[in-house]
Amino acid sequence: MSKLSLYNIRVPMSEKSDLLYNSVSDKFIAIRHEVDLRDISVITPTIFSLLQENGMIVPSNLNEREKVIEIWNSNTLSSDSFTFIINPTLRCNFNCWYCYENHRNAPIMNNDILERTKALIGQTIERTNLIKLSFFGGEPLLEFSRIVKPLIEYTENAVSKVNKDIQISFTTNGFLLTPSMIDFLSQHYVKFMQITLDGGKQTHNKTRISKGKDSFDTITSNIESLLNKGISVTLRINVTPANISECKDITSWIKGLSDDCKKFLSVNIQQVWQTSEEADITGQMDILMDSICALGVYAYPAILDNLRNMCYADKANTIVINSDGRIFKCTAINFEAEKSESNITSTTIEDDLKQKFQIRQQKRFSNQNCISCPIFPLCLGGCSRSVLNNSDNDYCIYQNCPEKKEQLVMTIIKDRIRRNTFYKQS
Repeated sequence: MSKLSLYNIRVPMSEKSDLLYNSVSDKFIAIRHEVDLRDISVITPTIFSLLQENGMIVPSNLNEREKVIEIWNSNTLSSDSFTFIINPTLRCNFNCWYCYENHRNAPIMNNDILERTKALIGQTIERTNLIKLSFFGGEPLLEFSRIVKPLIEYTENAVSKVNKDIQISFTTNGFLLTPSMIDFLSQHYVKFMQITLDGGKQTHNKTRISKGKDSFDTITSNIESLLNKGISVTLRINVTPANISECKDITSWIKGLSDDCKKFLSVNIQQVWQTSEEADITGQMDILMDSICALGVYAYPAILDNLRNMCYADKANTIVINSDGRIFKCTAINFEAEKSESNITSTTIEDDLKQKFQIRQQKRFSNQNCISCPIFPLCLGGCSRSVLNNSDNDYCIYQNCPEKKEQLVMTIIKDRIRRNTFYKQS
């Protein structure tokens, strides 16, 4: 016996047809308007088989919700790796208008916290196969010599002694990179960096002001140097209704890159959230992504897909060590003391983190709004921060709005089509 999946969502595509998407299988098909799926006993064998192949019809005894929770728990509780996100400082060499962090009088990691961080990394190596070291901030390169370099060298040496693996990444504005830094990074397991541009050259330079230097040209030049060293870069483009038309400066720069460089570059396009109510620029973003893909570089939007690509903060084995020693789970905050989950000086770090983790898990799967929602596998109650912020009430990050849920599904479908087309051609 079979039944329709709980996690099908049908979205109008044209006057004659719809798109049917399943949020567990991540597959979609086109289906005519007149096809009625409410009674599967009258569905033609051809359509029945198609739906079954794509996870849209499932065995009647399958508890789909429990299956989703099982997949989630397997991913979030995995001990294969442990990620340390390090904020050497919350200070920054720029002052972007949309930044949520307070850079004024921000502490810099002192030697005591540095040594305690090393010790915690050393203790953790024994119980995992892979240490992921990721530098954030503020601008982490401000403390490259005093914090970043020693931590990389310590961790690299520690994992080599026990035959474990290491991956190192950065989220940086890229402005402070120098040839000697890039040489060091390329020789020490640094395989990935995320660097941001704020629209085209004119807007970017007004947002990221640097005396005596063109920040757009400096950053794009540094990105090219990283690519030439085989370091993968995700270029995040922050777009607004005001700057998206200027992004031809970025496409012109990408066009001039060598094919070898393009292999290591991807582009993530996101609208600055403070401008999301000003205008709908989804169509312009789609055009920009298509134009970048046509140049041989994959471009994609921000997509909520927690089942397949969960937020780092939702993983049990991820922590953020701030420059003042406080331990957090999320980096999209202003790092206030009340949001911390432990401290590097604590003797109960593991217990502190487990307690908050269990609260998040319990709330995530008891939210009544999520129980029968067709996009539950995509959303899973939102990010870790959303779950904690709403721990006392049932909530929906889409305000139970069907149109917003359909928009998410259409964003995913367009990305899947774009991605499939890109990789078939490349």
